[in-house]
Amino acid sequence: MQVETLGDVLDWTKAAHANLADCLSHCSTSSRRERVKMLLDYLAQHERELSRTLEMSRQDASPSALNTWCYEYFEKYPIEPHEQCNDAFRDKDTDQVMAAILAWHDKVSGLYRFLLSRAETNSAREWLTNLLSLEEHETMRIVRDAGRMEDI
Repeated sequence: MQVETLGDVLDWTKAAHANLADCLSHCSTSSRRERVKMLLDYLAQHERELSRTLEMSRQDASPSALNTWCYEYFEKYPIEPHEQCNDAFRDKDTDQVMAAILAWHDKVSGLYRFLLSRAETNSAREWLTNLLSLEEHETMRIVRDAGRMEDI
């Protein structure tokens, strides 16, 4: 996917969360560890919901924000979505799964922070601030809920 505008960033992020959800689901079905399976199922559901939430955020964005150019980030810091799953999470324990998920979410937050630092219009800054806040809060929610699962 060619990413050139903030609208493309939204599409890319939405697709990346959906791809990650598919990978997590795929790995869950083949995992032999019950705790890992539960965590992967939860994370897959969470990523799907986050993808849907991002699609709804398009309604809140102004057309000028969505059409803002931003291609330079992906030239400097390429982020690969989980397009090729290859059982990436199947043989990991819960700590390894969480570390990988948190690292991936941190890259997405880094993308939003970078774009926010470069945004020139109020509408783009406001929308990116909302996206960054959403990503950070969802990451905190994942950590909280995964911690609760470990307590079970």
